[in-house]
Amino acid sequence: MAEMSWNDFRARRAVLEEVLARAYVDPALALRFDELPGAIQLFGSADNILLALQHRWSNHLAARLDQAVEYGTPVNAAWRELATEQPALRALLDAAAASSLPLRGSQRDEQQMIEAHTTGRVSGHRTYRRTAVLSGGSSR
Repeated sequence: MAEMSWNDFRARRAVLEEVLARAYVDPALALRFDELPGAIQLFGSADNILLALQHRWSNHLAARLDQAVEYGTPVNAAWRELATEQPALRALLDAAAASSLPLRGSQRDEQQMIEAHTTGRVSGHRTYRRTAVLSGGSSR
């Protein structure tokens, strides 16, 4: 696969921003990627556009979940806050999930990330390693 140039990066970002602008008006309408000049050519498929948008959501969510664990706040509150701050993105992903198998797979991965934060598997492991290293013990 060829490396992405800065021009490609900017063009892809512009497509994603246009999709989100359309999603503020109508999430279902925003899914008409073939109506965006160059969108399919830049991403290769509608699923790849959706996966790029899911990646954006997941990155923001991961940061929020880490903060929730750090501050002891419920992870579901972090999800709701992000959905409130980015309603167009959340609505678009929800609307697209029914028709995109790759997107549903990525959303299952997101659910696993949420569960890991909820059960403490993420923060507990980090805390254990940090504590063990600081106390001179083994970090396994």
